[in-house]
Amino acid sequence: MKPWQQTLAGFLLGLVVVGAILLVVSPQRGQPLTLVTRTPNLTPEPTSTPRLIRVHVTGYVNVPGVYTLPEGARLEDAIQASGGLQESADPQSLNLAAVLVDGQRIYLPSTLEAALTSDNKEFALETSALVNINTASISELDSLPGIGEVKALAIFNYRQQNGLFTALEDLLNVQGISQSLFEDLKGLITLGE
Repeated sequence: MKPWQQTLAGFLLGLVVVGAILLVVSPQRGQPLTLVTRTPNLTPEPTSTPRLIRVHVTGYVNVPGVYTLPEGARLEDAIQASGGLQESADPQSLNLAAVLVDGQRIYLPSTLEAALTSDNKEFALETSALVNINTASISELDSLPGIGEVKALAIFNYRQQNGLFTALEDLLNVQGISQSLFEDLKGLITLGE
C-alpha cells in the first residue's frame, strides 16, 4: 500500500472509532414519542351563515329594483337598500317593521295613492302590481317567486322567439315552468290590457 493510501485508511478508521465512542458515551436526548390515535369528530359544528332573500322594490323609491337582503329583514331595510323614499312617497301608510319574505314584490305608494285607498294600513305589502309577462324585463321576471335568472331568461327568450303570450297558460310552454310553479305565479302575472 502506498503511503497516502495508508494515511487515508488511518484517517477514515479514526473517524469511525470517534463516531462509535461518541454514540456510546453521549447521553440520550428527549423523550420517546407515544402515538395516540383519536377518533376525529366527523360532524363539525355548523357555521351560522345568514340566508338571503330577494325582494323587488317598486313605486316611489329613489332606485327601484331587485335587492338581496338577509333573511328577517324589515321593510325599512328594503327602503334603505333602494335609496330611500322619494319626496312624494307616503311613509305614514307603511309598516316599516313588516318582515319581508323571499320573492316579495313591494310597492311603495305616493301620498295621493295612499289617500285614495280605503284601507291603507299595509299598502306596500298588500297592493303589489302584477307583472306583465309580455313586457317585463328579465329582472322583473326574476323578481317573481320561484323564477330565478335562468327561468326569467327562458321566459324572455320564449317571448322573443314565439311572440307575445296570448293566455297565461302559455307560460307552461316555457322550459322549466311546471304546473305547480304556474299555479304559484298565476295570481302575480298578467298579459296586460
